[in-house]
Amino acid sequence: MSNHYLVHLPHCGTKVPEKYLSDYYLSKEELQNNIHQYTDLFTDELFDGIYQQFGGVKNNYSRLLFDPERFFDDKEELMQQKYKLGWFYENAILENKALRSLKHKDEISKIFIAHHEELNKKTKDKLGQYGKCTVIDCHSFSNERYWFHDKNLKLPDICIGFEEEHKEEFLIEAILEEFKEYDIGINEPYQGSLVPTDYYKKNTNVKSVMIEINKRLYLEDDNRTKSKYFSAIKEKIALLRNI
Repeated sequence: MSNHYLVHLPHCGTKVPEKYLSDYYLSKEELQNNIHQYTDLFTDELFDGIYQQFGGVKNNYSRLLFDPERFFDDKEELMQQKYKLGWFYENAILENKALRSLKHKDEISKIFIAHHEELNKKTKDKLGQYGKCTVIDCHSFSNERYWFHDKNLKLPDICIGFEEEHKEEFLIEAILEEFKEYDIGINEPYQGSLVPTDYYKKNTNVKSVMIEINKRLYLEDDNRTKSKYFSAIKEKIALLRNI
């Protein structure tokens, strides 16, 4: 077992500071529904075993405030170019309509930057201590397809993603072994894995592997309520702390 791993939980949060609520064009109920349906609900609990073991960075804010998994430069972010769903979502999730004004975009960008500064710092600390750092990028996804999704996309139970130049083969093999009885997609339907910005395509001693858990494995059909299988999935993920 090595502690060069660093856990990243980018989409588990549901918080939107009250001062920004008036920026949203949706009703309070609509906004909460968009937030909860598009949050990687309970991933902070599912991945807590490895988070406690290795440490990491957790985003407690909703991705409808900012999405740390997008490129900060809107010109580089395909989701911004195609759907206006860059790091600062301009469109809603459940319907194709405007989400909010740009009034506080610059102010909210400071929260985005602070998140990545923390991730970069903890990566630097791991490099200094162990000579390498491997980010475990922790997500879940829904079977429900939204307006910007391919409705015909085949959705596996588990998705493993990585960038080829930051690939950690040992971790990928460990995940494949742990979930061998499940249907697993490799870089599909989701590709890549977040590499801390100071090291992306610059330092191959920084690795990153994304784990995406289909919500059907641990939630009821409402995408909000833990199912009877929640504990079993949590325990399976926790076994990765022995890698």
